[in-house]
Amino acid sequence: MKYLYYPGCSSKGTSRAYEEALLSVCRKLGVELEEIEDWNCCGATSVVAVNKVLAFTLSARNLALAEPKGKEMMTPCPSCWLMLTKVNMAFHEGVALADKVRQALAAGGLNYGGTVNVHHLLDFLVNVVGLDKVKKAATDSLKGHRIAPYYGCQIVRPYAESDDTYNPQNMEKLIEALGAKVAQFEGKTACCGGALMATRKDDGVEMSRNILKSIKRASPTIVVTPCPLCQLNLELAEFDEKQPWKETELPVLNLAQLVGLGLGLTPKELGLSRSLLPGVEKKIKTAKKDSASLETAQV
Repeated sequence: MKYLYYPGCSSKGTSRAYEEALLSVCRKLGVELEEIEDWNCCGATSVVAVNKVLAFTLSARNLALAEPKGKEMMTPCPSCWLMLTKVNMAFHEGVALADKVRQALAAGGLNYGGTVNVHHLLDFLVNVVGLDKVKKAATDSLKGHRIAPYYGCQIVRPYAESDDTYNPQNMEKLIEALGAKVAQFEGKTACCGGALMATRKDDGVEMSRNILKSIKRASPTIVVTPCPLCQLNLELAEFDEKQPWKETELPVLNLAQLVGLGLGLTPKELGLSRSLLPGVEKKIKTAKKDSASLETAQV
């Protein structure tokens, strides 16, 4: 079966590694994706704060373009997923906003019937592709690693149709299917600061570092997040030149990169060289050895 793919802006810009890894993972799992032709920005964050009708129309246009092609869509970005989900809910609930969006679409010769199911990559891997398929394709690449699952705030708020809002477990299930152990920590759904890193950097850095401190107490070898902005913010918080991070640096990977490692894909296929952390591949291997030595000593 072919699935529709909405990359979103980040995957073509600051988070190119996310898309590189995602496409490599899907090829490995035999999942065929069809990128939506002529897609546009979903209107998240800044647009929706200024003009809600415009933001919803931008996302509705993507759904209208997708609808004739199929009913199942996947996107890697939680912000994109949230905007597309909000539009679907507006159409299904028949709110006044949906009528304005329909009028805007009609002016552009488009119509959306509300039939496209939108999945975030995490939900897609766990509930559409399936954990059994992932587990079958996994190698022993992540054996010995302790993975800290940082969800961020948007993938479970305000909607978490395929998981629990307060204590999500889909990443934990995926980590275990890949043969690694879960490093549990507080604040796995806390906000990283989002766009504050660009507008009020001191506050953004503090929010991300509070999350990193919580993560480090769990002694993980790798941090994983499904959100490209969360990945960027945590990396920036670790490697800020004006406010140096004095604690041990942790590799922060996006969801597709972690899954790709578990499937035995190469660093090049996963875009690891694009990480802000120099020598991330070496640090991952070293952390695995250190974790194994610690477990042996404890036994």
